[in-house]
Amino acid sequence: MSDRNIWFVRHAQSVYNKQKLFTGWHDPELTSKGINAANDLSESFKTTTFNYIYSSPLKRAAETAKIIAKNFKIIFDERLKERSYGDWSGRSKDEIRNEVGEEEFFLARRGWERRPPNGESLKDVSIRLKDFISELPTSGKILIVSHGNTIRAASVLFGVNTEINVSSYEIKVGTHLKVL
Repeated sequence: MSDRNIWFVRHAQSVYNKQKLFTGWHDPELTSKGINAANDLSESFKTTTFNYIYSSPLKRAAETAKIIAKNFKIIFDERLKERSYGDWSGRSKDEIRNEVGEEEFFLARRGWERRPPNGESLKDVSIRLKDFISELPTSGKILIVSHGNTIRAASVLFGVNTEINVSSYEIKVGTHLKVL
């Protein structure tokens, strides 16, 4: 049995989350509500001493990680970035749904293998994430601050979800998933 614990935290609310836009690799900051939620997350982890803290370099995750970590060193890793939504990035989710239809919208947004135009699938994200996970320390308390789809892909890699049922899995902004 491993003495490793891993928590995946989804960044707190960003400006794009509030506006219901596909964010992808765009880099909006946290809203004031997001900053408050990150402070609440920090408070919820106050009795946990992390050995390692990793974060996506995108502002919304990095800001959330800095609030939680206080002065602890954060290791930023590109492989933790949100999935690329390609041509959908920065666009309204409702606008895209109306444009492509409900089925295509769902498959490209939530399905395992479908990609938005010029974007990544969850499977693509899982490939870069699998490499990252294989390099994690084998023991200690590990905090990973990332994004909804990155965590959805991780949930499949850790057996919390399957490639089929991950489409219905949602992790809300400013919350976490403990996988080990």
